[in-house]
Amino acid sequence: MDVERWDRSNCMSLMDHEHNILEVFRGIESKEITQAKGFLNKIEKCFSKNNKVEMKSLLTSLMSVKYKVQGNVKDYIMDLFHVTSRLKAHKIKLFEDLFLLMVLVSLPV
Repeated sequence: MDVERWDRSNCMSLMDHEHNILEVFRGIESKEITQAKGFLNKIEKCFSKNNKVEMKSLLTSLMSVKYKVQGNVKDYIMDLFHVTSRLKAHKIKLFEDLFLLMVLVSLPV
């Protein structure tokens, strides 16, 4: 009896996910997924791919940024620090010496 209730609950949950998900996640559902947990795992994999793209974007912006002479140096350094703090959220830690070197190299002579 309990197995039947679990199967019915899983089926209802999958139907709910298929009809109420955002358009971004449409197409994730497939015949291979028979439990709601599998559906949620597949969505989690999509987010992990997005995190890798964001990490690459943050690292690229940190490496290629150049100071514009018109702006405030303090604001420029704070922007760089903000990027490094977002990288820390992705478990990428930059050493303080490396951060200072990157700031000094990007400033004009």
